[in-house]
Amino acid sequence: MSYTIGPAPKSTKNEPKTVHSIPCRLEYTGPAEVSANFIREQEDGEHFERGMFRGRGLEGAEWKAPSGYEISVLKERKGPKGPMLDIESRPASIQVWQWDRTCGENADRTTIGRASAYLRIANSLANDD
Repeated sequence: MSYTIGPAPKSTKNEPKTVHSIPCRLEYTGPAEVSANFIREQEDGEHFERGMFRGRGLEGAEWKAPSGYEISVLKERKGPKGPMLDIESRPASIQVWQWDRTCGENADRTTIGRASAYLRIANSLANDD
């Protein structure tokens, strides 16, 4: 299936929202009241947060895209030539949560943090002169 990426909105009057990546599968894909239903706390001096979702303890850390990359939140809609993905927002970071391991410094032990290491490796190989 192919998608067409639509432009980002020119202006948004809403406050920027925090994007969360939680390691679970839900049948719901719409917006959620995370601040009301997701218990989070950060202890003094720690670089990560502790949280609780549906009775499971979680550890979360902020992840930022490597230099030269950006994070985009996409929303699917029907376009004239098939499905389109509109850029809904471009957050500066994602709050990444783990339930089975610690997040590590700068979320480097999370799935997305480990995957972004491959971007750095690929960039190094491509720029090897």
